[in-house]
Amino acid sequence: MRRFFVDPKKIEGDTVEITGSDVKHIRDVLRMKAGDKIIAVDGSSTELTVVLTELSEEQIIGKIERRDTPLKEPAVRITLAQSVPKADKMELIIKMCTELGVYEFVPVTSERVIVQGDFSKKIERWQRISEEAAKQSGRTIVPMIRPAEKFVTLLSRLDEWDKAIMPWEVHKEETIDKTLQGAAPKKIILFIGPEGGYSYDEAEAAKIKGTALVTLGARILRVETAAPVAVTLIMNQLNEL
Repeated sequence: MRRFFVDPKKIEGDTVEITGSDVKHIRDVLRMKAGDKIIAVDGSSTELTVVLTELSEEQIIGKIERRDTPLKEPAVRITLAQSVPKADKMELIIKMCTELGVYEFVPVTSERVIVQGDFSKKIERWQRISEEAAKQSGRTIVPMIRPAEKFVTLLSRLDEWDKAIMPWEVHKEETIDKTLQGAAPKKIILFIGPEGGYSYDEAEAAKIKGTALVTLGARILRVETAAPVAVTLIMNQLNEL
């Protein structure tokens, strides 16, 4: 069945109301009709099997047939603090890491970030990409794209997470497996640098704040490869794949 994320405020009792762009998609693209079923997700861990009852140009009404709570979301919440790369690489990173189970994304401006300026319009697009990837991969939440932040600002509030991890190509000793061995953090912030990586000053500042500097292996990875690889290694070590 097709999956759609709905506003929790649009769920009353056993009735679900769908509005916005999904109405056109359901009616005109999928050509669904009364009696057809969809999966509605309200951003929590619950999936609703919904039977469509009324379809108009402005809204779609459905009746909840069943409620399920599948264990699809990882227990660990990974915040991917991604230094903004050039071109459309951020879109691929968001898509892949949403599929892998990342909880939220923070676009970061660090020393070697080339792209500068107002990211608000890009964040709107990135949020749509996150939602589409969440639908495709069967997630029960849509990872949020947070407002862009400076690298140094994030370092100043690392106490919001249980563990901070930064892959750095210069560091060849510690691995993600080792730094998480025997640990069970519930909230992890993962720093991924831009093209050119982090500077020595940035890595040293992160280390002083308690961030674990790790290697992703013997080869240098592209920025759009590094994030999915790091997320996969974390999820695998914590048995969350």
